[in-house]
Amino acid sequence: MQKPSNPILLTPGPVSVSPRVLAAGSRPMIHHRTPEFHVLLKSVISKMKKLFGTGDDVLLVHSTGRGSMEGVLRNFFSPGVKILCICNGKFGHMFAEIAEACDLQVQRIFEEWLGRINLDQIDAALKNDPDIKGVATVHSDTSTAVINPIAEIGNIVRRHDRLLVVDCISSLGAMPFKLDDWQVDAAITASQKGLMTPTGLSFVAINQRGWAAVEKAAKPGYYVNFKNIKKFYDEKCETPGSTPVSLVASVNESLEMIFEEGLENVYRRHAIISQAVKSSIQAMGLTLLPEGNIDRSHSVTLVKAPDGIKTSSIRAIARDKYGIVIAAGLGDFKETAIRIGHLGMITTREALLVISALELIFFELGVVEKPGKGLQAFYDSLKDAGW
Repeated sequence: MQKPSNPILLTPGPVSVSPRVLAAGSRPMIHHRTPEFHVLLKSVISKMKKLFGTGDDVLLVHSTGRGSMEGVLRNFFSPGVKILCICNGKFGHMFAEIAEACDLQVQRIFEEWLGRINLDQIDAALKNDPDIKGVATVHSDTSTAVINPIAEIGNIVRRHDRLLVVDCISSLGAMPFKLDDWQVDAAITASQKGLMTPTGLSFVAINQRGWAAVEKAAKPGYYVNFKNIKKFYDEKCETPGSTPVSLVASVNESLEMIFEEGLENVYRRHAIISQAVKSSIQAMGLTLLPEGNIDRSHSVTLVKAPDGIKTSSIRAIARDKYGIVIAAGLGDFKETAIRIGHLGMITTREALLVISALELIFFELGVVEKPGKGLQAFYDSLKDAGW
């Protein structure tokens, strides 16, 4: 059998990129110290503020998301400062590991990946330890497919007059994020997920409380230096160093697409498709992780592999026979779960393809007795949503 060409990426990132975005990134090069680029960068920053839900600053950083995660920690906190890291997923743990690499004291909380966040415990930790100067957490962790309650966490952190920094790398552009309303002091995102652009850029939104912290940080570093990045933008509408102009042009085009569709429509599309995928998976008799009544991400679905079936086998059949790339679980779930990404340039067509393929795969593997229940649930979910 001939393998499908140009497989469709249905992972939690990177995502499939629109030909329109690819074309924008392949236009003739412009220099990053020219009026043409100034207009481009200003357009991007203006739209990113709307996406972050802020009237304050947004910085463009020449790195992937983890570079900006490190940048926030170095620019907000001096070495030796203590922070609280909410670790209910791989990327919450990553935040803690980056903080330790920045010579911060780290107190981890909720280290069990599939456990629920207890807001009272966060409140107690901050109340009982005045040495904790900030809280780091993830909005949507793709390792667990869970949404963390950022607004509620923001209320607690602000009440104790600490700083809140949030990784919204896999949520921004797919789910609402309201930096100002949720009392977030800094938020980080990257280009390869909800922004549906190739990997390589990240963005940091910072409020005035955050800038006050930046002024006090003893060793902010050189490459991701927020004061320097802000100075270049405010004075010249440029970035320090040689800007990856093609990626900036790609992000600008993706943002044009997002706002042409309408931000609320984008959020609704992701929510409806996410629910349809999850309903289909459950109709096939499969188990969503984490089990129970959980606030699930609209960006990704985490599925427990049927007993006795390797996730590598499921993924290989999906890729080689049906031209669909899905992701393995992370950490302890690498061999026991698969992850279906549905963010960025996702429509009912792509969701239908992955559900159809998975139902056939599980039928071939003897898990599904007869194909059809998954597709029926997919249709019913869309119908119930008025889609």
